[in-house]
Amino acid sequence: MHYIMTPDLFNSLCNVRGFNDLNGKTYNEHITIILGKFLDNETKNSILNSETPELSLKLLPFEYTHEYMPDNK
Repeated sequence: MHYIMTPDLFNSLCNVRGFNDLNGKTYNEHITIILGKFLDNETKNSILNSETPELSLKLLPFEYTHEYMPDNK
């Protein structure tokens, strides 16, 4: 299961200095940064060109969660 923050959390953190430099300027870009190693180029481009964050999330070819669960290792 892959974790990604919610669009609302992303938007609330955009005011933190340096956040967008590391996490993307838009939520769609954020998805491709955080989950990019699991996505092919076609899916990345579809996500980047998607009209809304919700539509972008629907393009993910695997399950994801917005609930952070750290590993207990």
